[in-house]
Amino acid sequence: MGDPSRKTGAYATGPAAFAVAAVLLSTVPLPMGAPQLAALLPPAQAQQVPATQQTQEETPKPAGYRLGDLTVGDVWVHQSTNRDGAAYLRIGNAGPAEDALIDASTPFAKRVELRGPVPGGAAWDTGRVDAVPVPAGQEIVLDAAALYLRLVGLRGILSVGETVRITLTFEQAGAITVKARVLSPNEAAAIIEKAMPQRTPPGSSPEPPPESPPELQGAPGSEPARPAGSRQ
Repeated sequence: MGDPSRKTGAYATGPAAFAVAAVLLSTVPLPMGAPQLAALLPPAQAQQVPATQQTQEETPKPAGYRLGDLTVGDVWVHQSTNRDGAAYLRIGNAGPAEDALIDASTPFAKRVELRGPVPGGAAWDTGRVDAVPVPAGQEIVLDAAALYLRLVGLRGILSVGETVRITLTFEQAGAITVKARVLSPNEAAAIIEKAMPQRTPPGSSPEPPPESPPELQGAPGSEPARPAGSRQ
């Protein structure tokens, strides 16, 4: 009978010894960090990482743009080959305090005017206003029926499918730049028709421009006075 120690030595240097060593090592607990553990997990399990709050906040929301408690959406402009254009949008205020749109600008026009209803004027009469209030917990719509942005002195033609950058400045929330879609006349007309019933009762025709209120009428034959506080 041979020496047992020599057999052990033979096995230690033979190919079978490596298989035995691999089995023994696999049963020994080793300290393992997250990267090593992720490497051993199947791909389907390794990718199941819960989303953080930061990731959820950075995901674009279909509602539009967010600035503090304000949201801005449905921003669009008319297709135009004229010197002036118009832009429309929605502004929502989810905060506890009122804010106001006080200024707007765009590189596509010399200036942007805030337009709103003229005191004492007809339903569709608008004039230049200094600010557009956005009450707390409410949403306002700048459309052709009441409020809109007038793009004065366009620097080029607004073609369908293009986008126009407009910077909106609010009294409390600050400034934000949004992109307005340029819509075709048919698309714009469909949106305007939806806004018209808000100004005209169902089943009735649009009312003609009313006469000047008695307190604003001048002497017979004189030119009607312009409502106080309005700026054209």
